[in-house]
Amino acid sequence: MRSSQVRDLARRYATGKLSQESYRSQRRALIDAITGGGMPLAYREEERAAKRSRFNSRLFGLTAVVLIAAGMGVVLVVKHSSARHASGVQPAMPPAAPATPLAAGPALVRTFIDADDWTDGSLQSFGRRWQSLGSDEQAKAKDSLMYPRLVSEVRQQIDSEKAVAGSNSAGDLHLMELQKLAKTLGVSAAP
Repeated sequence: MRSSQVRDLARRYATGKLSQESYRSQRRALIDAITGGGMPLAYREEERAAKRSRFNSRLFGLTAVVLIAAGMGVVLVVKHSSARHASGVQPAMPPAAPATPLAAGPALVRTFIDADDWTDGSLQSFGRRWQSLGSDEQAKAKDSLMYPRLVSEVRQQIDSEKAVAGSNSAGDLHLMELQKLAKTLGVSAAP
């Protein structure tokens, strides 16, 4: 980027090297000298371009070194594991712990909470899936750690929708879906 005396003066003011009064008086004198022909407006190339190219070459070099080191590490790991495999020595692996699948009820609650989708379609889908669960799965869901959060969020959504609907809450279809879900879950309107 090319720089002039005016730009240098502005830069010194912006960095706090000049007070506002000093900047204005020097700028006025500089502009008068340039427009009066007493001083030519001279441009010079900034040093930033040179610094930037040095920085880019350093960054490139550092990246190349990191990539080479990572590649060497991968080669060593592959050689080490193939040497162990060829010698018949198997690395000691701890026995895998059996994964405990989340029961359908708690999984349904967690999935709904994580999705954070309170649209009518999502509410209806959750309600249908909840009703399709057996009573034992519903009980497991109610005992889960996520169920109190579900109850709290259902109440919060109902309160929020009532506030938005105001006096027209009787005809609010979304509020009706929320209340239907609350009834399906056995959630009372207030805590």
